[in-house]
Amino acid sequence: MSIVRRGVVVSGEYSGWKILVADDRDGDTGGYYLYLKRSDTEGFDCWFEREAELQTQLADFEVKWIG
Repeated sequence: MSIVRRGVVVSGEYSGWKILVADDRDGDTGGYYLYLKRSDTEGFDCWFEREAELQTQLADFEVKWIG
């Protein structure tokens, strides 16, 4: 699994949370993971079978992408 994008949510309910997108198409699950993390103890992830589903979810966030 490789991290393909990193950023920070800049508005809304998850403002200030770190966001990571991981590509696991060649891994155990196939598909993509979206990780949201506020701290070492608070965060969650979502799994998407297709990139289009991931992009639909990402449209709900305003993100400042890093790198």
